[in-house]
Amino acid sequence: MIIRMMNSSLDRPLEEAEPSSANRSRHFAYSERKQHFLTGATGLVGSYILRQLLLDNEPVAVLVRQSRRQSPQDRINTMIAHWEQRYQRSLPRPFIMVGDLSDPEWGHRNHEWFSSHCKAILHCAASLQFRGAPGYEPWVSNLEGTRNILQICQRTGIRHLHYVSTAYVAGVQTRFREDQLDDGQTLRNDYEQSKMLAEKMVRGVDFLDSLTVYRPAIVVGDSQTGETTTYHGFYAILKLAHTLAAKMPRGTHCARSLLQALGLTGSEHKNFVPVDWVSRVMYHIYRHPELHGQTYHLTSPRPTPTLDFADVIQNAVETYSTFAPPSQGFTEDWFHTTYADQLDIYRAYIQEDPFFDSTNTQRAAPHLPCPEINSEMLSFLASCAILSDFGKKKTVVKSPRSKSKTLS
Repeated sequence: MIIRMMNSSLDRPLEEAEPSSANRSRHFAYSERKQHFLTGATGLVGSYILRQLLLDNEPVAVLVRQSRRQSPQDRINTMIAHWEQRYQRSLPRPFIMVGDLSDPEWGHRNHEWFSSHCKAILHCAASLQFRGAPGYEPWVSNLEGTRNILQICQRTGIRHLHYVSTAYVAGVQTRFREDQLDDGQTLRNDYEQSKMLAEKMVRGVDFLDSLTVYRPAIVVGDSQTGETTTYHGFYAILKLAHTLAAKMPRGTHCARSLLQALGLTGSEHKNFVPVDWVSRVMYHIYRHPELHGQTYHLTSPRPTPTLDFADVIQNAVETYSTFAPPSQGFTEDWFHTTYADQLDIYRAYIQEDPFFDSTNTQRAAPHLPCPEINSEMLSFLASCAILSDFGKKKTVVKSPRSKSKTLS
């Protein structure tokens, strides 16, 4: 396994952090703690988990960073107002902690709340950045942030942690089981490396009664509405093609020859899973304590061939994108060279995925089969992204699985 050398701030062990006697005296009996704590509440998967908790009138606290555009309170209230409009009902508001996951001070500031109210942490927050030097993302959020979550658990007596890892801790393998982690596999980027180290760290502590690990594959938009709040992975590849199309005449590029430029044959497979399914399965497991303490691969048993993936991108661009006039555009060779260069960071990402065993997941949620992300579904998600200008405006698109929905 290829691992970067960590600097001292990331490579240190968890601090021995027993609360003082004064703090211990203020701890509520664990059975009296009723609230959930959720990180990543403004992210794609985390926002779906938050919505379900609020729909069920569950008391929940969330950690939200400051933003130049909106205050943490406004960010959460904007999301909830959208859900209230959809469901035509009012929803409770979560308790909002303002802070950064990588800064231990926010945990110290809210020590008494955790000690008195929090019964479990659902840690969804992560950086999806593929490359970064030590001391920067993805290392800071994925490793240092997870370390801070563990220290909160240790200091305040929280015994139940639900940790969102990734199926791609598998690295380069042909098959990966839910009970595997570090088998010496090659990891393809800093994101996978940071998530591997973070998962090893949470598994290495001895102060939790239960650790439940969720490993989703590549999470895409909602299979019913097409909604997504993040545009990484599949969407970044689609957006690049959509952007470059404006500099080319229609019909001067071919998805299949592009696969060859990226070193792919079209027979490789990528494991896409819709966020609505991922969150439903996670929430089902979270609300059933008898299912805790396991590792769950949130992966599709029917991954998508890269040939279908490429054809969907080509068809979506030809249908929805604006092309240059025939006499003014660049050539197909320019498109392929530029596209391949810009996608260099994704080269490892678009290679063959392992087969992910999901025995635990299928046993825990047999009533929640994963929707197949076939060409029709992927085309729907691609059209939603392009027509919404990748989240900048509203649009209405007809889902292959439901009636038309409004995106925002």
